[in-house]
Amino acid sequence: MSLKKRLWEFLKESKSLVEIYSNFKDEKESTIRGRLNENVGRCFERIGRGIYIATFGEIQAVIINGDSREELKKIEDESIDQIIMDFPYNILDKQMQTGTTRKRNLRKGWLFQTEDLDEEYYSELLRILKPGGHMFSFMPASASDTHEYLENQIKIAKKCGWTYNRQWVWDKKHMGMGYRGRARHELIYFFSKGKRRLFGKGHPMRATPDVLCYPREHYLVRKHETQKPIDLIARLVEFGSEPGEIVLDPFAGSLSLAAACLQTGRHSISIEIDKGMIEKCLTH
Repeated sequence: MSLKKRLWEFLKESKSLVEIYSNFKDEKESTIRGRLNENVGRCFERIGRGIYIATFGEIQAVIINGDSREELKKIEDESIDQIIMDFPYNILDKQMQTGTTRKRNLRKGWLFQTEDLDEEYYSELLRILKPGGHMFSFMPASASDTHEYLENQIKIAKKCGWTYNRQWVWDKKHMGMGYRGRARHELIYFFSKGKRRLFGKGHPMRATPDVLCYPREHYLVRKHETQKPIDLIARLVEFGSEPGEIVLDPFAGSLSLAAACLQTGRHSISIEIDKGMIEKCLTH
């Protein structure tokens, strides 16, 4: 029986990546992840205008095409267990106006609209998250042109009631452009609603460092300019939630969160304003 078929049979009931690895010790972990990742998109269906759903056993991934500022208002108070987001911050827009070596610099901008998160947005996210719930927010590396912005994001979030826990680092294993020490990392801010929830002995959070090393997606295969590796998102998902809980991504992009939640046995809600991006991710 092929690995794909064996995995499908095994995953009729939701399992975490740790459980999958332990039951397929004859296969490389990278091979297992490859078979999972390449078949994720085939589980999705369009169930309505701007709404898509994916089923994997009893696990569901709801995909909403819309502006997250409006869509969040439709979510009930304290109904989300965890939030993971990579919001389209505009602090790097100026960098896009200079340089002549990368396509994005020649375009003088990103392929998506950038914006800042304000008090209203942080307050809305706080409203829908359960007490003690975790929120991970990707941020640019700290530098002369970003450090004040980064500090201000923490201040805004805290003013709205968020608890700032600490700064994590995503080591992308590939250097970016630059002349003052080429960055190969992004930051991940770890917030919670009040005192962060703790989990029992044996939970993945107890063995998770604050530096996560996952290679960034190669530009020839990634679907979104700021696409994050599914394995990286899965690590954050497992750190901050339990199987069967609900995780939200209000800026879904390449739908990495939806794929990560299908792998780890969590329900997910992904909101993406670009309908073309959703269709691209579901059909390729």
